[in-house]
Amino acid sequence: MKSETKRFKLPFHVVKRLDMPKSQYWTIKVCGFFTAFLLAAILCTILSPGTFGIFFERMAYGIYNPKDPKEIFDFFETAGLLILVAFALAPAFKMKFWNIGAEGQIAISCLVTALITYGFEKNTHVSDTIIIFTCLVAAILAGIIWAVIPAIFKAFFNTNEVLFTLMMNYVATSLISVFIAIICTNGSQTFPYLNTGSLPRIFNIKYLCSIFIIIVVVALMIIYLKKTKHGYELSVVGASVNTARYVGINVKKVIIRTMILSGAISGLVGFLLVAGHQHTLTASLVDGRGFTGVLIAWLGQFEPGQMILYGFLVAFFQRGSTKAASYAGISKTDFSAIVTGMFFLIVIATEFFVNYRFLVEKDSKLRIFLDYVERTYNELFYGSNDIKQTKENIQKGKAFVMSQSKNMDESQFKEYLDGFNPLPSPLSEVNKEVILNNKKELLAAKKEFKQAKFNNKQEKAEAYEKVRALNNKYSDSKLALKWNKYATKKVAKVKKSFAVIYAKNTKNGGSK
Repeated sequence: MKSETKRFKLPFHVVKRLDMPKSQYWTIKVCGFFTAFLLAAILCTILSPGTFGIFFERMAYGIYNPKDPKEIFDFFETAGLLILVAFALAPAFKMKFWNIGAEGQIAISCLVTALITYGFEKNTHVSDTIIIFTCLVAAILAGIIWAVIPAIFKAFFNTNEVLFTLMMNYVATSLISVFIAIICTNGSQTFPYLNTGSLPRIFNIKYLCSIFIIIVVVALMIIYLKKTKHGYELSVVGASVNTARYVGINVKKVIIRTMILSGAISGLVGFLLVAGHQHTLTASLVDGRGFTGVLIAWLGQFEPGQMILYGFLVAFFQRGSTKAASYAGISKTDFSAIVTGMFFLIVIATEFFVNYRFLVEKDSKLRIFLDYVERTYNELFYGSNDIKQTKENIQKGKAFVMSQSKNMDESQFKEYLDGFNPLPSPLSEVNKEVILNNKKELLAAKKEFKQAKFNNKQEKAEAYEKVRALNNKYSDSKLALKWNKYATKKVAKVKKSFAVIYAKNTKNGGSK
């Protein structure tokens, strides 16, 4: 008879979360942000020893530099362009059209803007206003054309939009290289500097005009996504194409219309890059903004507020890491890319803890250890007997609500809820003032003990016992205040959960 081999079994298993409180969700996200921040500082210290403390200061310079306050507008422009790309992609993503082509749509718009501006360079009779307006319209049209091509193929031939839009990116980048080679016959890989067609400076501040344009477009997009019929149709198509067709939505029309909008905003980003930012053209001008926008839109769950937040965070990491690398003598481009990638990696990793949780097996050694830690914590801070009795009372109350809620009307339930108190003993009348007085008494007794001259050991022992008693009194008052806060919050939370149980039971079964 063969002996069965004992299989290794983990003391926990992973289960999918059904729901998560907002506070817990943002706690996980904030922890991810600070983890990325700390790892970036450690990496900087490894590459350039002795820069750990300076790293945080230089990262802050990415937002605001006291030596040059106007640099804050550079930060807003960097963040604004990323946010604008995210808003360009969000409508398509909401209807589950995975548009990965923002990079190409921006690139082709940059090319068109640069070519038109270059064509007007020699014509001194045309004003800058006409050049800017012509470039703006042409850039938006170029972005629309580049976005509509894959949209038409998806709508009518059901092609794979991910591969199609991705290939369009390479075509756009290659076209830029071709035109640069044609115009720059000296072998330079950079377009000639464009002296005309630049956006005007407002209050003599660079990028302020671009920032105003971005704010207006983002505000309009928020209204479009949240308040219009078209925005609602995106959600319906994304949830189910068949359902959308059933309720009378023209899915092909929605796909093409949405990609026109995405292409137009991407075209605007390309126009702002050339006319408001760089005033020239290179094959690397877009610099991955299209792909970064994909990550920002996805991390923000296509919600305007979250996309704006992540746009600012990415801009902070990009600009801050560049400043830190410059000070530490590290390659700015490489270090910035590594730090930004680290931020995305860790924040994306936090999605695992948002969507899943660990359940520890009841009979495992890990569960025994965790129970021991919890008991020790309760005994140290709150008192084990009170905790145990409180939990038992809560379980009894929960069982009563679940079994009797259908037999109670709202007034009866409210009366029960008001009278429900799971605490085995009343809360002590302790507050911060009492604790402060106890502390003063303790400090005075300690001072008196140090200064006193004792005639014998008996007097010294009695004085020491007095100090010890005051110390215990002070510690007990602090623990009592902690217990009061914990118990108050716990009771409020339990009553809220009872109300949810009552509402669910009366909704399903009705009250008698």
